[in-house]
Amino acid sequence: MKVKCTLPGIIFLLSIFRYGAAQENAVKFNLVEGNNGEPLGNITGITQDPYGYMWFSGQQANCLYKYDGNRMISFRHDSSDANSLGGSKLETVYADAKGMIWIGFFDGGLDKFNPATGRFTHYRNITNDPGSLSPGMVNVILRVHNGTVWVGTANGLDRFDETNGKFIHYKNETANPLSLSSNV
Repeated sequence: MKVKCTLPGIIFLLSIFRYGAAQENAVKFNLVEGNNGEPLGNITGITQDPYGYMWFSGQQANCLYKYDGNRMISFRHDSSDANSLGGSKLETVYADAKGMIWIGFFDGGLDKFNPATGRFTHYRNITNDPGSLSPGMVNVILRVHNGTVWVGTANGLDRFDETNGKFIHYKNETANPLSLSSNV
């Protein structure tokens, strides 16, 4: 079957599809500044809690930011305050469905922040304590549907048992093909 295209037919088809062929999807960004207009610097993690607040791990500024769309609040490590942020080299941040904010540190360690109480709970690697957090950078945190908290570290995957505060470790075992493929 031959289709005969004429110039008026082509012009008609082009006029029909002219506006539907391509649409402009311009992405627009709004600059979010820190307190007093200062730049936030290197942000290595972003999450949103169940209440709509945005949380940023400010690696360059050594702080955790909470942003409500208008105002930025920063949380910093204070060595004289055990309830402050547990470190200064933030790597990642995660807000779970319960409203807890989990912070992983580049130099190792995990914090859980309860915004309702304003208290940080610190989890660190303790030498000779197999139930403590694995050593090394914490680069990802996730609470799954059954409530289990998983922590990805530079030395394997940890499952956190909140009932007893202990970590169960999963590591790459070269002789075991069913183990993790990598510890990072």
